[in-house]
Amino acid sequence: MRLTLLWQWKHYAERDWVSRLFAPFAGEQVYDCEHRIVLDNCLLIDAYPRAHSSGYFRQFRGKNAWLVHLCDETYDGGYEVYNNFRGVFRFYWSGIFNPRRVLQLPLGYQAGFAIGNQGHASAASRPYLWSFLGGATRSTRPEMVKALVPVTPHFVHITDRGQVERLGKPAYEQILRDSIFVPCPMGNVNLESFRIYEALESGAIPILEKRIGFDYFHHLLGDHPLPTFHSWSQATRFIAGLREDYAALDRLQSHCVDWWVGYKNEIAARIERFLTTPAGEEAGPYIHWRRAIPGSQAAELMRHHTVPALLRRIKVQSLRLLHEGKLRKTTGA
Repeated sequence: MRLTLLWQWKHYAERDWVSRLFAPFAGEQVYDCEHRIVLDNCLLIDAYPRAHSSGYFRQFRGKNAWLVHLCDETYDGGYEVYNNFRGVFRFYWSGIFNPRRVLQLPLGYQAGFAIGNQGHASAASRPYLWSFLGGATRSTRPEMVKALVPVTPHFVHITDRGQVERLGKPAYEQILRDSIFVPCPMGNVNLESFRIYEALESGAIPILEKRIGFDYFHHLLGDHPLPTFHSWSQATRFIAGLREDYAALDRLQSHCVDWWVGYKNEIAARIERFLTTPAGEEAGPYIHWRRAIPGSQAAELMRHHTVPALLRRIKVQSLRLLHEGKLRKTTGA
């Protein structure tokens, strides 16, 4: 099966990952970017559906058309457009989506990231026990930095404190390749981030978070080997305990790298099955009824936060509302 990739923007951060995922099924690539073109036998790659006319999406009803929904880390809605497609692929996992109609995929790495086609240096030979580059004043990042900084050797480059310049992408990629562990605190509002998959592509071991009663990455990835903890103090003890056990570090690295290679192959097979055996009407609605409950979006996002992270988020949103008159900077592609 060959499908036209119909892009509604040229610069999605997920561009390279989406292209890789759907390469076995991709035919011509068309860039619309104005929500005008309607095609049969296509994958419509789009974001923020509620920011665009519902009439555009209705034109895909009855066609062999599939939606690839990007950039929905806040579970912003507009999901009624799903009904116009034979099925939907999306990133950022949630239990509100019917798995028979919506295939939820890992976020992957950012566009332009040098994917790991080359061999990886062994964990024991890498100069940094762990590394972190990026902003460290939001979500659970202050707790992460405070807990992990005493554990050496490490490389830390915090970009939202003082007049600190960002390192270029090549430097960032090299630091990942020089690191054994890469702590992956939650992103802006969601536990998932590009950093996880960039670490895996670099042969590093990502350290993930989970919440009490909510193991996001088990839901998304299944039985994965990636170290996952409720708190950064737990993660710190784990990393410090392995610091001198080079054989154990190499075994864990190999386990994670091998799992990731196999998982990417599994994703390709799942996409093929989803495309070739679309669900019928008996599969039920795309979205669970609980999404219609007032406050459901806020409740979904709260599951991703710790109490300190939630308080930081409330502060940011309050200041944004005060100074900008709106809660979000991003309103559409």
